[in-house]
Amino acid sequence: MSTENRQPVTLEIAEGIARVVFDRPESLNAIDVDTAECFLALCQQLQAREEVRVIVLSGSGRAFMAGGDLAAFHSSDDPAQLASAIIQPLHRALALLEQLPQPVIGSVHGAVTGAGMSLALGCDLTIAADDARFCLAYLGIATSLDGGGSWHLLRQIGLQRAMEMALLNTVLSAEQALQLGLIARVAPAAELQTQTHEFALRLASGPTFAYGQVKRLLRQAGTHTLQEQLEAEHEAFRACAGTQDFREGIAAFFAKRKAAFTGR
Repeated sequence: MSTENRQPVTLEIAEGIARVVFDRPESLNAIDVDTAECFLALCQQLQAREEVRVIVLSGSGRAFMAGGDLAAFHSSDDPAQLASAIIQPLHRALALLEQLPQPVIGSVHGAVTGAGMSLALGCDLTIAADDARFCLAYLGIATSLDGGGSWHLLRQIGLQRAMEMALLNTVLSAEQALQLGLIARVAPAAELQTQTHEFALRLASGPTFAYGQVKRLLRQAGTHTLQEQLEAEHEAFRACAGTQDFREGIAAFFAKRKAAFTGR
């Protein structure tokens, strides 16, 4: 397929897994306006796809994502306006992914830079190839964070480490990112796709509605009082108890068999 006709982000759905792939390998999947708008359109599609049980974000070529498209900014007469044209659809897409009940897996390799690192931090679970290199990189071009990077980084590693990473453009290996709690696991580069698929299949066979409740509870816990969180847990448990999957889970427990969840 020619680069003129190729979509900058692709979507494939199979086995309950939605694979969203950033596909501008010639630019290390750097985000331009078309990429941001295409990503938003695909996330909007996923809202209506009940057969989707898990979402995987990945990048084609040598890297997951090398941040924003600096070539586009270099040739722009109005960089501030261009920034808004990229960031607004990107942020809408990320907000949609957070609200969806399906777990979102980041499967990253190579350069995970700028907005690419922000996206990786925002996934519910991220698997990194052992060749991945993480860097916020924003201050190298005298700008601040986007893509939710400031929100996620602070909550995952605390203020002092977040400041150090952001202000000094610290580069982390996959193992260092794992030790800091920025990612869930590291895989040999040659096994990244296989391990990601196995991970996704495991989640795709799980209780999707309950996943959504757990995502919401964990993401809001840092801003809730204990009493507020106890009330939220109560409501979430009640909602889960009314699902087919809950009844199946109870039946499977007493029958001493593996539960066959349908996501309903």
